Amino acid sequence: MGLGDELMAAGEAQRLSKIKKGHKVAILDRPEGKRRWHPLWENNPHIAKLDDKCRFSVVNGPGYRGYIQEKKTDKWIWQSYSPIPAKIFFSIEEREFAASLSDNFVVIEPGLKKKPESVNRDWGWDNFVTLAKMFPNLNWVQVGPAGTKLLPGVPLIKTLSPRMAAAALTKARSFVSHEGGMHHMAAAVGLKGVVIYGGFTSQHVSGYDIHRHLSIGPGIGCGSRIRCTHCQAAMKSITPDMVASELIQCIK
Repeated sequence: MGLGDELMAAGEAQRLSKIKKGHKVAILDRPEGKRRWHPLWENNPHIAKLDDKCRFSVVNGPGYRGYIQEKKTDKWIWQSYSPIPAKIFFSIEEREFAASLSDNFVVIEPGLKKKPESVNRDWGWDNFVTLAKMFPNLNWVQVGPAGTKLLPGVPLIKTLSPRMAAAALTKARSFVSHEGGMHHMAAAVGLKGVVIYGGFTSQHVSGYDIHRHLSIGPGIGCGSRIRCTHCQAAMKSITPDMVASELIQCIK
């Protein structure tokens, strides 16, 4: 399960908790199933831990995602979904880490998980290199663990966990990334930025109003889990100039 999925689950739980006047909400793996827990939910007063007593629950786990209609061997069938930004409740140590960072940097994230469908979601390393060079005066950074592959001339803010990465985003000016964990974490901390979707999925599946989206229609996304000429062509149609134009709207 990806970080984005866990943040979307948290968003659903937080919304129900507010409706239920602050009562904690359990997150179940399936209807009438077991409770789940994830480190991103630590310190969250809205989400019930595994041993907490609670009366309310939401279902959000593998096979039960609000944005997935059906999973086929070679394809995801999406359905329209509006994720709710999920607040991350940082520890004292995580807040201190964020406070130690200089601000006004822009996060750029060219990486993707290594799985077959990633070929359909990849904007391309060279495009990220070109984009960074188009803004030589921006304080570009990447955020991640030691050993993260870095774009030329772009420094790394080393983080030991996804929570630390999210804490770092609280000091950022903006971000650029593929659709994925980074854009969900950015939404959680209220950070504006550009999300590159291509044709695999779209903002109608996982988008937040705070972000600027680059998706290529028609429809809400192809969802192919194997190499797809349509998805790759869609990505190739998104130029660095197009991403730059959207980024300018976020940093002006």
